[in-house]
Amino acid sequence: MIHSFYSCVVFTYRFFLHRFPELCILAVSKDHPTEPIACVVGKIDLEDLYVNGNVHNIKSGYIGMLAVDQRYRRLGIGSSLVKRVIMRMKEHGCSSVTLETEVSNKAAQRLYQEAFGFIREELLVRYYLNWGDAYRLRLWLA
Repeated sequence: MIHSFYSCVVFTYRFFLHRFPELCILAVSKDHPTEPIACVVGKIDLEDLYVNGNVHNIKSGYIGMLAVDQRYRRLGIGSSLVKRVIMRMKEHGCSSVTLETEVSNKAAQRLYQEAFGFIREELLVRYYLNWGDAYRLRLWLA
């Protein structure tokens, strides 16, 4: 039987898995190596950056999802996955990384903004299917 956490991830994010497998990282339990406990999925897009009236085409990473099983939260697993996917995006030549997080998700905002230095770029009103608002966050890579 396929673990429900894993099957949900595969179904929802198969585009990411097929196009950018190196940016999709699955963490498994040490005690049960066939049990997925967390994942991050990402992709790379080309984006127009306007500087002094000139258009520059840059690579930008995008984190589509970070999910950690509730039993494994607050152990640094999510931070480790985010760090790894950002490093891979940087290795692929990305100038920045973007993501969206719910306005109500204070833990995610703390993780991305305080631990990694993401900045709020935009408020997206009624962004989610539940009509929840989101912040678009961006991390500029050096």
